[in-house]
Amino acid sequence: MRSMEARRRLVERLEREVHVAPARYRLKLALLAALGYAVLAVSLAMTLGVAVFLVLYVVIVRPPADPMVVIPILMLGTVGVVILRALWIRFSEPDGHRLQPGEAPGLREEVERIRRQVGAERLHGIVIDDALNAAAAYVPSGVGLWNQRHYLVLGLPLLQLLNRSELAAVIAHEFGHFHGGHGRFGAWIYRLRSSWYRLMEGVASGGWSVGQLLGLFFRWYAPYFDAYSFVLARRQEYAADAVGAAVAGERAMASALVRVGLAADWLQRDFWPGVHRSEQDQSYPPAHVHGRLSSAIREHRRTHEGAPRWLLERDAGLDDTHPTLAQRLNALKIMIAPRPDSASDHSAADLLGEVLHEKLEQRFSREWHEAAKREWEARHRQWELERRRLTELEAHNERSPAEWVEYAALAEAHRLAQDALTLYREALARSPSHVWTRYRLGALLLKRGDEAEGIECLQRAMESNAAVIEPALQSLEEHARTQPDDSNVFTVMAALRKRYGAGIHDGNRLETDAEWLPHALDAVQMQGIARVFRGFEKIAEAWIVLQPAGGTSALPHYLVLVRWTGSVVSESVGLERLADQLRLPGTFTIVTTTTQAALARQIRSKAGEPAYQRPR
Repeated sequence: MRSMEARRRLVERLEREVHVAPARYRLKLALLAALGYAVLAVSLAMTLGVAVFLVLYVVIVRPPADPMVVIPILMLGTVGVVILRALWIRFSEPDGHRLQPGEAPGLREEVERIRRQVGAERLHGIVIDDALNAAAAYVPSGVGLWNQRHYLVLGLPLLQLLNRSELAAVIAHEFGHFHGGHGRFGAWIYRLRSSWYRLMEGVASGGWSVGQLLGLFFRWYAPYFDAYSFVLARRQEYAADAVGAAVAGERAMASALVRVGLAADWLQRDFWPGVHRSEQDQSYPPAHVHGRLSSAIREHRRTHEGAPRWLLERDAGLDDTHPTLAQRLNALKIMIAPRPDSASDHSAADLLGEVLHEKLEQRFSREWHEAAKREWEARHRQWELERRRLTELEAHNERSPAEWVEYAALAEAHRLAQDALTLYREALARSPSHVWTRYRLGALLLKRGDEAEGIECLQRAMESNAAVIEPALQSLEEHARTQPDDSNVFTVMAALRKRYGAGIHDGNRLETDAEWLPHALDAVQMQGIARVFRGFEKIAEAWIVLQPAGGTSALPHYLVLVRWTGSVVSESVGLERLADQLRLPGTFTIVTTTTQAALARQIRSKAGEPAYQRPR
């Protein structure tokens, strides 16, 4: 699929179609699913199958007069074996700690009790990982995707967060996916969704040229199958919620949803940013982060107050197969979001036993430390460079308008005692058209409690540049968290979403004959872009060029060239995430050196040095 915007339009069309003509939608989805199997079958039939037929014909019907007939047989047979070998992928079980015999008997008994109550198939294993999540994991084996092994994955933070009744609801929800409570067709599609990308990754990374060709096909196929099955996947979540409610009760299911929603937001906005703040002064990551996380979760369980309005009104978007919290509570026929059960209830992590609990905390802390070390050191060096640059700017008696913009942003990040608000006002006075300065001023005004002027600044920035729309809406949502449920900011935010929501980045303006120019992004913008790129381990280099505004658009358009070092499959998945996270002052298109080789050469010649290079 060419862009996230194209996927968005397709999903919206399919959501309308499933209401108007559900039978037609299911037929199209079934045919698309069958296409994947057909390509695998035809590939084998046209190579290995033809080779076997020729051998049988020569042996049984007519011996060859010319021994050279062996050559095409060998060629077809070799290609067929290559394809078969590319498809014969050994999928590993989910990452994490697989419970061994004798470990966590309390948790095993609870899982088995719920499995029997739901009527699901037996599990091949229970895996504990380090995420605030639970999953029904399907692991294909052999050729294709027919034989499946079932694993239940439970995150240690999830066990620490939930009480036993809430955990029972979550486990039953996952068994609802295994059980196929949404029908045989839905269960089949659910398994395919969880398997196609893994098959693609294995095919594309197998090192065989024919396997790479199949990988190219699935690189086109899997995003379309994902988009077509997206609507069904969301409906399956409702069905799985109903299974959880039938086993543990509607209140326990709803309480688990509320508690996980609050905790996921707290982790993203408070806990992990707090951990990463020490990157400024500490060149190495903390040693026992999961011990800190465990203590923080215990405190979080005691302090929350139920589901606030901002959580209930959050939009899941078209990238998350889970419906919104409000939609899921409504499906459970719960009109008022319940306050999670009393914090005096025992954590479900007690089911692990103290010894295993501590062992897992230590293991996940070691793994996190090793995985974070390289990026942590790179970000620490970046902080040092920023501080050095800030010192240089502070030493200047005179600053250019661009330097005032840079100085304000750096001072906000590194001089907490300094009044960044005054600096942003000064920078904006010197560069009135600098939309990102106006956005940063508006966001800071909201943090300082000046709601009226803050919203006005953000709205003016959104009107000037579509690239500001999404971060501006996020700033408004951050502010709304601190306001009572009857605050006017929720009405304002809904109106702005409705008015500007369609203006978020457009990835379709690719003009290969455009007069590309150097990007002309300032240092502060490049620092933010580099931080996004560093979050993608397989991006080695990136170049950015600018197409000046013209035609019907008042916005500049950027072309971002990425050199991806992973497989074509991981590239397809990764670039969709990159498109969601990247912020540029205009619209943009992302291309890669593997998919647009000729265009890549043009971009490199225009851009010169890469805008980003991964630290070695």
